[in-house]
Amino acid sequence: MPGSWQVTFAVAVAVCSLPVDGFPQGDPQAQAPLRQIPGVTAPDQFPRGCVDCHVNRPDLKLDVRISTLMKQWQDTVTPDLLAKVRGFTPAGISLKGKHPKFDATVADIPKSCLTCHSRTSTWAPPFVRLLHGLHLVGGAQNHFLAMFQGECTHCHKLNSATGAWSLGGGTEKR
Repeated sequence: MPGSWQVTFAVAVAVCSLPVDGFPQGDPQAQAPLRQIPGVTAPDQFPRGCVDCHVNRPDLKLDVRISTLMKQWQDTVTPDLLAKVRGFTPAGISLKGKHPKFDATVADIPKSCLTCHSRTSTWAPPFVRLLHGLHLVGGAQNHFLAMFQGECTHCHKLNSATGAWSLGGGTEKR
């Protein structure tokens, strides 16, 4: 008959071999490979955030430059996009179905957007709700999730010296 220490040891070994919330199995000293986080543990391919990601991609027949999108939205916003944006818009804000005039070709993006889309705006959807909703909802049909895996650090930049976060930004490349 085994002693109590042998039973305890057997239970401990059994528990260590069970997968629990992604922890490695077996050897308790083993570590999972380091996750590649752009700008933190891997190179940042989009240091300027929006304007480095929202580019013209002729190879994909996709022009998603902010200036191109603004030109379209200043004429009309598609019913699908308008319905989606309404879901991220606080009660009391009425959307007109098109974006007011805005020259994105010379604007510092997203800094210029925050002028109207502030957290306390009473006439435009707040930027944080609007952008998180547009970029992180919709599963495989969402380009940001499908192409960029919804990686937060493509937009949010960590200053490793201070621990402070900021948004990448700048003007569009021509």
